[in-house]
Amino acid sequence: MNNGNIHPVLKDLLAFGCGDQRIPPAAFAVFMDLSEVRAVWDLQYQFCKALDIIYLTGRENVSDIETNIYLPLPASYTVSPAWLEKVQNSLSTKNRGLILAFKDADSTVVYYQITEGLVTPDSLEIVQERKASEERRRLLQTELWRKRSQLYEMAKHNSNSINDNEHTA
Repeated sequence: MNNGNIHPVLKDLLAFGCGDQRIPPAAFAVFMDLSEVRAVWDLQYQFCKALDIIYLTGRENVSDIETNIYLPLPASYTVSPAWLEKVQNSLSTKNRGLILAFKDADSTVVYYQITEGLVTPDSLEIVQERKASEERRRLLQTELWRKRSQLYEMAKHNSNSINDNEHTA
């Protein structure tokens, strides 16, 4: 391919030297969609060496103060909660939107907004322990409800016994 025929933005994206060769074309497609179709303001592209990813920043409306971070990825890219947390921490997404932009082979781009506070799900052991604790609590409540009249009578009887002892003392 002749470098003179490559779009200047794609040339810049390729020059970042991203380890995953699928990311620069995905980033270019997302850049074109955001700039030409969605008319995102102040659209810029950047490279995060620590994560080996290209990301875009821009404002959806001219009046927006904060920029969104768009993370262009090929549709086949594997995303895990731990990886997303690492991205959020590395790109300082506090008070900014993080939007995953998955580009399919047919040039379709699908956007997913990620919110702060995404956490890894609990382990199976923790989930089972929580369910067992909830079951014990439910059984205890059921038993207390079933024996409430007996407990009431016992409390009433003990209260009378205490009052009788106070009067005789």
